[in-house]
Amino acid sequence: MDGNKQNGNKSFIVNVRTAFIFALCVAVILLIGQIDKISSFFGYIASILSPVIMGVIFAYIINPLCRIFERIFAKLFSKAKKLKDSTKKRFAHGVAVLLSILALIAVIALLLFLIIPEFLESVYKFIGIAPSLVEKGGDWVTNHIDPNSTFGENLGASVEMLVSNLVNWFGSGFSSIIGNIWQGAVSVVSFVVNFLISLVICVYALLEKEKFVSQFKKLIYALFSAERANDILEVARYGNTTFGKFISGKLLTSSIVGILTFIFMTVMGMQYALLSACIIAITNVIPFFGPFIGGIPTAFFVLLTNTRHGVIYIVFLVVLQQIEGNIIEPMIMEDKTGVSKFWVTVALLFFGGVFGLAGMIFSVPLIAVLFYIIRIAVERSLAKKELPIPSGEYKDVGSVDPQTKELNPIPEAPKGKSFADTLSEWKQRIFNRKNDDE
Repeated sequence: MDGNKQNGNKSFIVNVRTAFIFALCVAVILLIGQIDKISSFFGYIASILSPVIMGVIFAYIINPLCRIFERIFAKLFSKAKKLKDSTKKRFAHGVAVLLSILALIAVIALLLFLIIPEFLESVYKFIGIAPSLVEKGGDWVTNHIDPNSTFGENLGASVEMLVSNLVNWFGSGFSSIIGNIWQGAVSVVSFVVNFLISLVICVYALLEKEKFVSQFKKLIYALFSAERANDILEVARYGNTTFGKFISGKLLTSSIVGILTFIFMTVMGMQYALLSACIIAITNVIPFFGPFIGGIPTAFFVLLTNTRHGVIYIVFLVVLQQIEGNIIEPMIMEDKTGVSKFWVTVALLFFGGVFGLAGMIFSVPLIAVLFYIIRIAVERSLAKKELPIPSGEYKDVGSVDPQTKELNPIPEAPKGKSFADTLSEWKQRIFNRKNDDE
């Protein structure tokens, strides 16, 4: 009777699990069908919360600098014997936050004052020479293709139409763009307001970071068991360390690459030196694809102004990226993520496609944290099964003994027939068939 009851309980559990998996599959299919609406909804939420997200990112970036200031002023205020320890700590933390925010504003303002004039001047020059460059390109295509051929006629007509449209756009289209100054001004004002709000959020996040961390730990231990909560906090600490080292290392290496680019272009007398250096530095934060994203447009600008300088600039970028990838970055970012280039590329494509530019920037630390979680789960499972943990132990494994847990090698495959034996066998078959026919 008890056996039937146990079998009935097991059957009920299996049925519940099956129904749950089926419902989950149906839900996933329905969600995939509504992916556009879901994406637009989260995009709308992200646009509303963009000042908060930007403020938290600012706080995370300048938090190391804030800690340095806090240690310095904690030593200075320690000499004030009339103040309580809690007051000294609060003053040191407040001054550190203030100086960190001022440093952030100073860096952003400096970059804007350096980039915006150069960018506007570069755009003005490019618009001025663009019509002549387009006409020269059209003349070159027309002169180097036989106009009597069908392909030449079609291509020539297409080139003439393209040149005419581009010349008209640069002539009249730009003036129509200027007519939308009001819309651009509204966008600028909106960005400034969001930026100011993000600075306020950044200040709040830095001032109350210890309180937020304590509340997060309290919530984790309230929702999960002690063992599971310890795992979550361990992963959080690992993720914080990985993110921090990755972001700080990338910012430093990108700054070095930008400075080297500016120095080289200035020495060689190339145009758009500051603009190109800033673009290279900013896009270099993106792993793998960053050098291409920044190098292609800047090389195009330099090629338009001077072909020889453009070729030299492209060679310089190739050499610089090799030096940066093999010498500068390994020296600065000492701790590797342990993720292969294959998975880094997959992470870049996936997170970049889903979350855009931000996904590409944070894809490497995200995949590193994900692999860390998987590694912990796999190692614990192997330890429970009394199996070896190092991956090298499984290189030549063909099976595992269920009783002794001994790793057995891959069995040798039976030797196949040689090519000569196969030929002789076919000859023998053909010879026997002839004898049968006779």
